[in-house]
Amino acid sequence: MKKKQEKAPRARNERDPLLRSCEIRNGELLRFYGEESEFVVPDHVTTIAAGAFRGCRKLTDVVIGKKVTVIRRDAFRDCVHLKQITLPAGLLEIGDSAFRGCRSLVSLILPRAVKTVGASAFQDCEQLKMALLTEGMTHLGEYAFFGCTALEELTLPNTLHTIHTGTFSHCSALKRVDIPDSVDTVGSYSFGQCVSLEEIHLPDSVNYIGRGAFSECRSLRYFVAPRRLRFFANYLFCGCESLEEVLVSDSVTAIGNYAFCACKSLRHIAIPQNVTRVGQGSFLHCASLTRIDLPSSLERLEMRAFAYCTALETVRMNEGITVIEAECFSHCVALKTVTLPDSVTELEDKVFCRCISLETVQLSKQLRQIGDRAFEECALASVSLPDSVTRIGDFSFADCFWLNTFLFPNHRVSVGT
Repeated sequence: MKKKQEKAPRARNERDPLLRSCEIRNGELLRFYGEESEFVVPDHVTTIAAGAFRGCRKLTDVVIGKKVTVIRRDAFRDCVHLKQITLPAGLLEIGDSAFRGCRSLVSLILPRAVKTVGASAFQDCEQLKMALLTEGMTHLGEYAFFGCTALEELTLPNTLHTIHTGTFSHCSALKRVDIPDSVDTVGSYSFGQCVSLEEIHLPDSVNYIGRGAFSECRSLRYFVAPRRLRFFANYLFCGCESLEEVLVSDSVTAIGNYAFCACKSLRHIAIPQNVTRVGQGSFLHCASLTRIDLPSSLERLEMRAFAYCTALETVRMNEGITVIEAECFSHCVALKTVTLPDSVTELEDKVFCRCISLETVQLSKQLRQIGDRAFEECALASVSLPDSVTRIGDFSFADCFWLNTFLFPNHRVSVGT
């Protein structure tokens, strides 16, 4: 019986380092296996595959081959010691999270051919100090530079139309940003927690700014709203404790929930006559705000809108407001006098609770209900209820120690505890 002839092993060129360190198929570099600190992608490669270099902790310097046009998602993710990446002139696309977590990467110059940078592409590149985004780019993804805590310089191209959600959030060293005239949309939390940001200039082309876009920008002092902006979104400047002045354009019709919450340095803001809504907690804890003039276009003052504005002395309300919601002016300890327009029909719970300096209040002639603890711990000396009042809530005037005159209307009124 003849012995079965064994197949000889396929010859391998041990001198070719590419065969030992990476796998390339049909022009795509699929995976890098090497232990080198420096690597040059060969010129016949056109695509860096998803995750090709992911987690290669020894890499410090990579030169991408001249023919590469696409770097796919997670390609260099978590290459924590990668300091320098040289990108080819013909590169068109950088995928999602392509360089995410490259904590040692210091600078970034994108070739002019690049059109698309994916979501989280450079997220958590903590040592990245400079990013030059060249003309021609049309898409910069969500969270692209999130957590780049060393980023100081930033140039945005004139071909960019949208700054997406969280794009530059937590860039704590960023001090100044100029948005090009091509941009019309600034996404939610796009510059959130940029604690060193002192200046932000938005062109009049911007017609939408998302929620929390500049929240906790603690060094921001001044803001001019673009002329086409229709509303201030929820949490827009929440926690901007150095913000002193805001110029609001006449195009604005609404101020969202907690839009200026904890803006401790804000002294005055002119609310345009077209504004129909001041949202919940919109000026909560604005401790330097001394005066507020409310437009007649408002129908409601929402919950806690001006609560804890401890320097607020003057509130001017025009006809049109019908309801003042719960805790709207609660703990405004400097407020001395309030005149309610005759359009007001209801004061909800704790509206002026703990306004300990409030000595005089002129109630609306159409007021029907006064909520629970509405004037608790106020300094009122006298109160005259209008004939329209039918209900006084629990503890509405509790602990008003200076109150010596209280006039009821000539009909039965429901009085709480």
